[in-house]
Amino acid sequence: MVDRDTWLEIFHTVLSNPLRTGLTGLSIALGIFILVVMQGLGAGLESGVKQTFGDDAVNFIRVETGNAQLAYRGRKPNRSIELHNDEVQAIQNELDSVPSFSRFVFRWGSTVRHGNEQGSYGLRGVDPDQCQIGQVHLTSGRFVNNRDVDQNRKSAVIGGQILEDLFPKGTTPDQAVGAFVSVRGIQFVDVGVFNQTGSRWENRSVYIPFSTAQKLFSNSDVVSRVSIGTGDATIRETRARTTSLTTWLKNLLVVHPDDAEGVWVMNRNEEAEIYEQIFDGIRLFVWFVGMMTLLAGAMGVANIMAIVVRERTKEIGVRKALGATSGSIVAQIVQEAVFLMMISGCIGLLAGTWLLQGIAPFVEHDFFSNPRVDFRSALLALGVLIFVGVISAIGPALRAVSIRPVEALRDE
Repeated sequence: MVDRDTWLEIFHTVLSNPLRTGLTGLSIALGIFILVVMQGLGAGLESGVKQTFGDDAVNFIRVETGNAQLAYRGRKPNRSIELHNDEVQAIQNELDSVPSFSRFVFRWGSTVRHGNEQGSYGLRGVDPDQCQIGQVHLTSGRFVNNRDVDQNRKSAVIGGQILEDLFPKGTTPDQAVGAFVSVRGIQFVDVGVFNQTGSRWENRSVYIPFSTAQKLFSNSDVVSRVSIGTGDATIRETRARTTSLTTWLKNLLVVHPDDAEGVWVMNRNEEAEIYEQIFDGIRLFVWFVGMMTLLAGAMGVANIMAIVVRERTKEIGVRKALGATSGSIVAQIVQEAVFLMMISGCIGLLAGTWLLQGIAPFVEHDFFSNPRVDFRSALLALGVLIFVGVISAIGPALRAVSIRPVEALRDE
């Protein structure tokens, strides 16, 4: 335990040369400030990207078609490839297991009206499993269900932005459920409201049963997209499934095996893995820069403690002559270094946290959201500060205990 006299001595040593101490403390505070701010910005980038792509789960495979670029089996190049209901059923039959599955019909720029208000929004005809695949966050009501699809019901699930734009101000999601909305001129009953935090485009969408969308707005059995959930399958398993499904689909739709534009089978698991690797790299870079800055501060502390030891040579000699142990002298110097590191580090930590909280409301973007430093990172940064403070004081402390009392007393 540090007694009162020791604390007074620490304060006296630290404040005896305010300019030197201030500059050293500034370098430490700046190091932790940079570390905190960079961590916060990295967390904001990660949060924004995850929210922007948060309308899709990470464990699914997406199947779409495009235009075949190569001639194959007597078929001309530059032809449109389409998925139809029978082919989608064949996909389901081909797969060994299908944890979740959803067909899509898209109609962008669809007019949605409620009362006297109207706007242009995205229309998505889906199956019930899309609620799981797309991680749809319902705030009220329910999602499209199997009965809606089987009976071609005119049920709609609207995004939070549609609720805000078209319904009277102050209308809650609960109050909106059961209301009628006109979608492309046809009346639908609102059975649910969802809100995808940080995804304004997703919130400008309305979901309806796939069968209803195909019957009313497609006039064909064409399917825009298929999403296939992969459950808890490993990355290796999903890669193998993606490869085999791509080969099988190209054969089914008569697309050349080397044609990259006719059939697209995208493994979202791989995309999520790539993003995670990128964010791991960002975190590593942030900590590297922060540690280098703290190292520079630690060198400053080591230098200032070396000067302090040199200036207090006679004092240390007197202490040793009066019976002070080497451990007590080392503890004194280490305590002074840690005290300086902690005070300066806490100032830098508070300044960085205050800056992030101050700018957070003004930097919200699709790919950047909620910059912050979590509690664990703050504790880790303080722990690093203590460690660096101890390490930076070890050298001067060892030199202090190596001084012989007689030599110290002769020092001028």
